[in-house]
Amino acid sequence: MAFRIRKPNIGNISRRLKRTGSNLKVFSKNWMGVTGFILLLIIIVLAIGGENFTEYDPYEYSIEDPTQPPSSEHWLGTNRYGQDVFTILLTSLRISLLVGLVAGSLTVLIGTTIGVASAYIGGWVDVVIMRITDVVLVMPALPLMLVLASLPFLGGTTHWSVVAIVYVVVFWPVSARLIRGQALSLKMRAFVTSAKAAGASRRYIIFKHILPNVFPLMLTMIITSMRQAILYESFLAYLGLGDPLNWTLGQMLHIAQVHAAFASGAWWLFFPPGIMIGLITLSFAFIGIAFDEIVNPRLRKR
Repeated sequence: MAFRIRKPNIGNISRRLKRTGSNLKVFSKNWMGVTGFILLLIIIVLAIGGENFTEYDPYEYSIEDPTQPPSSEHWLGTNRYGQDVFTILLTSLRISLLVGLVAGSLTVLIGTTIGVASAYIGGWVDVVIMRITDVVLVMPALPLMLVLASLPFLGGTTHWSVVAIVYVVVFWPVSARLIRGQALSLKMRAFVTSAKAAGASRRYIIFKHILPNVFPLMLTMIITSMRQAILYESFLAYLGLGDPLNWTLGQMLHIAQVHAAFASGAWWLFFPPGIMIGLITLSFAFIGIAFDEIVNPRLRKR
């Protein structure tokens, strides 16, 4: 039996490289996108290499230095348990970014899969999926997340991954709705109709025509979803529904609130995590604005 080696389509590769270069050029000209990317890169470096910037253990207690203000020994002071706040902040960055990455990516991937399937298959499948989507969408997001996030506490403590799953359960319909609309528009385009007439399979049309064209929108939605996931995790953790066994930015705020840091004036316990949440949100927002220009050329300055 002879096997045919499929040669790569040089024309398609060249067009994709040219399109990628054009998109990078648009991104590099957007000062918000560049600023957000640099800021996010610094935060990621601090989160990944945090152990190299400090000699303290974020989970080790010390009765010698409780609630000490910033000093040369402890750059951001210590909390009530004598733990170094700077070390805790670096550890919290890692978990919070991981929650954003997992929850944001899964939300959009699941929403994209459901949205594309609903749009392309159509019929009763589309009707059933969209009715389920509508039911979840009409429910208020925050109360629904509070109810779902509190369920694990009925049997004990929860894990940060549970919070990420709760975010996915609540917000996948948003991605599904947007992707479905884009997929329905692509379904009626001439190149998809031509592919159907030529006898192309459903799988071929989805993976070769629809998904590549919805990918830019997916990327923009992932950036936005990651930002929202970090914010919602911080809010739930602040209310006491976070992972008590791992440090996150929201957990830092929760501990500061429990120990009355606001009333006692221990600003170094709540300012650092609050500022870091703001910087992460700002970096993702700036990157999202730059991606919006790539997805929608009408937003570009003439």
